[in-house]
Amino acid sequence: MSRALTLVACAVVVATSVAGVARGQDVVAPSPSAAELRATLDDLVVLQRPHGGWTFAAPPGTRPAPVTAPLKLAERIAAPFGLADWDVVVLRSPGTPAAALALLDGYERTGDAAYLASATRAGDLLLRLQMPSGGWFSEMPVEDGEMSWWFKAVHRTTLDDDVTTGGARLLLGLWRATGAPRFRAGAERALELLRTAQLPSGAWPLVWRPWWKRAVWPTFEDLATINDDATPAAIETLLLGADLLDRGDLRAAAERGGGWLLRVQGDTAHGGWAQQYDARDRPAPARRFEPPALASWESRYAIEALLALARETGDQRYCGAATRALEWLAASALRPGCWARFYGVESNQPIYVGADGAPVSAVAQARQGYDWVGDFGISTLLDRLGDAHERRAAGSHVTGDVASVRPVLVVPGDPGTCPDEPARGYDRDAPDDPRAVVAHAAILLGDVGDADPSLCARADAQPRNMNIAANTRHMPAAR
Repeated sequence: MSRALTLVACAVVVATSVAGVARGQDVVAPSPSAAELRATLDDLVVLQRPHGGWTFAAPPGTRPAPVTAPLKLAERIAAPFGLADWDVVVLRSPGTPAAALALLDGYERTGDAAYLASATRAGDLLLRLQMPSGGWFSEMPVEDGEMSWWFKAVHRTTLDDDVTTGGARLLLGLWRATGAPRFRAGAERALELLRTAQLPSGAWPLVWRPWWKRAVWPTFEDLATINDDATPAAIETLLLGADLLDRGDLRAAAERGGGWLLRVQGDTAHGGWAQQYDARDRPAPARRFEPPALASWESRYAIEALLALARETGDQRYCGAATRALEWLAASALRPGCWARFYGVESNQPIYVGADGAPVSAVAQARQGYDWVGDFGISTLLDRLGDAHERRAAGSHVTGDVASVRPVLVVPGDPGTCPDEPARGYDRDAPDDPRAVVAHAAILLGDVGDADPSLCARADAQPRNMNIAANTRHMPAAR
């Protein structure tokens, strides 16, 4: 949700505050998407597990299949003995935090107490699942509403995929909506983790691990990372915490993150960002199919963080960097509404990688199960930060009708799809897939939302007509 005072305006904006609903003020007038939005949020409530979370889709009579190593190993060991009786709670977006934030947004729009009650159940579950570090893991086992006893041996906290950051924002939003001290206390623990996990460079890694694990077994997950929204989400979440809790240390940490984004941005011709960087601020590889390259999806996340910092600080450097990155994205589209995930740092040519780690020439030859192309929410960003004429001019090197592309809001973790291509991973229209319903709710919330002018629109140095700052991350409104 948007932040009325200082965060960059976004497509998901609260039309009326919780206090306003409580005082009986008018809620948002119906729109063409309002009925569908209500139905989708109602579906989210129905799909919520009794313990308060959401999980993966699974055929009737079967258990949701985990995807992370700790849970897959536990399943293999326990299942033959009939002991794998835990439920799997998904936190990586679009998961439990994203679902509850959508419902909290729905409550603020409609005043429907059922949405607040559902979000509150999710928040209480997150408090019970909160790890000693202050954060959460990508997916977590739950038995009788509590974390499975054996999972307490896992010393690994997820900072990417909007897991810990999304959890922190949900708890902040619930504290604002309910005034319950438990939600503030849980949010402060998560924010403290974000503050202490920040690298000396100002960026964040993919995961938090105890110092001894990092020393004994260093991996690419310890690098300064934009991949899967690690650093951008941390910046925006800290800015929100700084405003709601009036904490200058959180704001300072966010600004250090912004300074790192400015420092590692690509050159004038190719103003994007890589997925991760080494200790010398050079693009670095991760898994063998993730080369050192400029990354379109990650650059969109970085732009959103820069716009949030510009709104918070008034520093026009963030506007200039965001503009340069937008120009690179507009000029790099494969076709209207479609981008490659990776581009060569020097050549700016699309990069695809096979299962063996070797470059290939086409998406069809690339390793399966990875988002090599997509909309990545970039169309929404270009649509809201530049008018159609400017977008059409910037994309004149590709064929196709820009006006025919319908920009949609996507939550972190949802790559979107290129026009006329089938959905990958999950079908947003699948009524029984919780993650698909969350993704669809985000699109509808964007359709019915308003937006505020961006600070960057008022900068005299802007070469484009930047009139709206888009942010696809659900944000509780500041007091």
